[in-house]
Formats: sequence, structure tokens, C-alpha cells
Amino acid sequence: MVTVEEVSVEEFRTLRAEWNRWLAESGSDTPFLRHEWLCALVDTLVVKPQQRPLILRLCWHGQTVGYAPLMQLRSRLRGVVPVWRLHFLGAQLTEFADLVTAERDPEVVRAFFHLLRRWRWMEFVGHYIGQDSPRLASYKELVRTWRGAQIEPYEPCWYIPIAGRSWGEYVQEEAGREFVVRGVRRRKALYEQVEWGIKQLQTLSPSDVDMVVRLHALSQRRKGRSSLFANHGAYRMFLERILAETSCLGWLRLFVLRIAQRWAAFILGFVYRDVFYWWLQGFDPAYERFAPTKVLLWHVLQRAFHEQCWREFNFMGGDTEYKRHWAKQHRLFYRLRLPNWSSPLQWFRTWWRQT
Repeated sequence: MVTVEEVSVEEFRTLRAEWNRWLAESGSDTPFLRHEWLCALVDTLVVKPQQRPLILRLCWHGQTVGYAPLMQLRSRLRGVVPVWRLHFLGAQLTEFADLVTAERDPEVVRAFFHLLRRWRWMEFVGHYIGQDSPRLASYKELVRTWRGAQIEPYEPCWYIPIAGRSWGEYVQEEAGREFVVRGVRRRKALYEQVEWGIKQLQTLSPSDVDMVVRLHALSQRRKGRSSLFANHGAYRMFLERILAETSCLGWLRLFVLRIAQRWAAFILGFVYRDVFYWWLQGFDPAYERFAPTKVLLWHVLQRAFHEQCWREFNFMGGDTEYKRHWAKQHRLFYRLRLPNWSSPLQWFRTWWRQT
């Protein structure tokens, strides 16, 4: 028999070893489901009145078989009626979301979501379920038996296989000719006229963090967007916490392109289980004619192929043209949607309790 119980935030903070052990057995092991990442989210971002963490323990005949990292988010239906929705913890900030359990039996997954109904929510929206999740088939089976449910492709995740391949093979087979190869070569004369270099960091000083935030903000502004890390204190706290945690664990990699001793561009990511996850990038528009992010990524990948230090370079979610120029292979992320009402009366009762 499947049972579910809520775990307090205080208890969740003590579960690092157990949580990560279940994650290693789950078949969905990425940095973004590790206890360190999720605990940083709970302590810095999921702290507002309109949202709360919902960490659930999954049990089978009284024995723990895993956990569900969720959050409740209060929003307004059509901008008027307040409703609670459920998401994986961190919602769209956390990619590669899933249940943290080795269980993949459709009956166990179905029982869990039916038990989840007792928490007041109108809809569950689960982003970033990977196509290689061992529970994807169970989620699809759940949709077939849950009225109004949907599971649909959400975003591609572009990646570059590195293990066992040479740099020459990659350039010949995958790199976009005009955008990448010719783009880098056209800048060769420019770089010959300046002092430049690439540095790799695994520990960041406070001034390094400031530069990451600054260049990310500058590059986002060029695209007409704002940087969460520059404009929101909680996101800056989350960034600093993640950088400190991943540096201690040896996952953090920051590659910086310097031109005339100044930061021109950076790529920040995490190496986990021999995969490099590309998380943030930024550049100074003052160096735009040098195509700094393109040149930096070219040299980072070239070194990775030569040294065979990673088996894969993962661009994370998002279907931008930039990623398609560099990679030719992708996996899909799926989004699971489950309504939590069986009649207009039940929906009204849920809404009434929330007001």
C-alpha cells in the first residue's frame, strides 16, 4: 500500500545523505534534483506568502521508497479568482524535474498522485520531465486514466556527445558552418590585435560573482530582458548559495574570456556524472564585434574534445537558434498537467477554502 506524508522544512534540511541516495537510484540523477540544489531553493526563493515548499515522503507498506520535491504556488485564475497550483520545487527554474524514487510502477505513480489530491490545489503542472525518465511511461499511463490530464512535449534539450569523438569529427559533423566555424575564423585577425586569454575557475571570489551578475545583466539587457540575479535580491542569494555549494562539491566550472585583462564573456556550468551542464552565460556588449561567447564556447569545446574530460556537453532546456547551430541532437522535456476537480461544486469548494 502506498502512503504519503509531508516532511517539514526543518526535517528536509537533515535529509541530504538519504535524499541523494534515493536520487542516485532513481534514474533521474542530475544536479538539479540533488538535496543541495533543492535546499538552496527552499531557503532563498520559496519563502513568499504566495508560495510554499511541499516535500513529501513516499512509503510502500510503511517503508520509505523516495520523495517528491514539490511546491504550492498561489496565483489568480483569469487574474481574479485565487487558486493554488502545484509544481515541482523551483518550477521552471529547476530543469530535469521528477520524483526522487526508484519506483516506476504505474500503479505506484498513480496511487501517489491520487493521494496528492488531499492537499488543496486546482492543478498540478510539472515542467521538465525528461524523456529518459524511468517514470515517463507511468506518467503517460496516468494521463490515460485521469480525466482532463495531459502530458506533452515542452522543450528540447540540445546536447553534444563528446566521449569517443574527436574535435575534427564534431566540427565536420555538427558545428553550423556559417554561424560557428566561419564566424570564429572571421574574428581571428581581431584577436591577433589584442591580448586575450581564457581562464577556468572552480572557486569564485565575491568580485567574480559581481562580474558574473554584471555580464549576465548586460547580455540580457541587449536582448530586451532583465537579469533575475541582478534585479532581485532573493535570486542573487540563490546564485551565491549555489556557487558556494557546487564549488565545495567540485562541480562548479566558470570559463572566462578576457580581452585586454577585462572580462568579455563567461560560461558557467556544473560537471556532474561526466556531463557539463551549461547553466549561465553572459558577455559585455562593448566586445560584441569579437563574438566573445561564440569564441569562448569554441575553445571550451575544443579542449573538452581533446582531453575527453566530459562525455557530454548539455545546453539545458530551450529551443534557441544559437543552440541548434552548435548541436544536432536533442532530447525532449515533457510537461505533465493534472486538474484536481471532478465537478464544478468541488472546484467551488476548493476556491472557497482559499479565499
